[in-house]
Amino acid sequence: MRLLTAVFLLAFSAASHAQQMPSTRPRKLDIPGLTSPAVPGKLTPAATEFYDKLYKVGFHIPEGWNFERKDGVLSNFNVDTGTTRRELDVRGVAAINFNPYPPTTFSGATFYYSVLPIAKADSCLVQTGAGRMKPLGSASVGGIDFQHAHDQHGAAGCIESRIDTFAAMRGHACIRFDLVVNTFCGQTSGSMDITEQQLKDIEIRLANILGSVHFDAK
Repeated sequence: MRLLTAVFLLAFSAASHAQQMPSTRPRKLDIPGLTSPAVPGKLTPAATEFYDKLYKVGFHIPEGWNFERKDGVLSNFNVDTGTTRRELDVRGVAAINFNPYPPTTFSGATFYYSVLPIAKADSCLVQTGAGRMKPLGSASVGGIDFQHAHDQHGAAGCIESRIDTFAAMRGHACIRFDLVVNTFCGQTSGSMDITEQQLKDIEIRLANILGSVHFDAK
């Protein structure tokens, strides 16, 4: 009994001492713009809903994203996606208007909605199978199976555009969405290369827009 009491008192004394000692465990440092996204005090414009009456397609545009119903104002579809098909009608462009990671090589994120008006299954399939695109199988968007492909391009030694393309037939039209993340070459700029975690955060923002896509019955 005396031995058990001595052991208990020793353990209790050690625990009490540990509680009194300051923790040596390093605190997790949060640096907005590096370890977490930097967000302006008030994001504008406000979140809104886009709807294309002609093709019965809609999606949600988050706050802090600018939106245009045509290419060339916020964006350059051909440069961003490497697509030169003139038949494609760019009908909606959402672009983030703030930089969540200012010290890095991140330069923009853009969501494209475009349509190939008079299409066949093979011409729609080409949208995710041309050039250097890497087919990634199918993905459900708004309850419809879309073909998914990934591409990336840039200058020697760095990536400047990462593109995920989704395309599917709907009626006689091919509906296409492109999710683009732009970065710049940081070798001589002094900027930090965007990390995988930061890149994933940007990709999730774009994926959330894609996830909001809905189609109404024609």
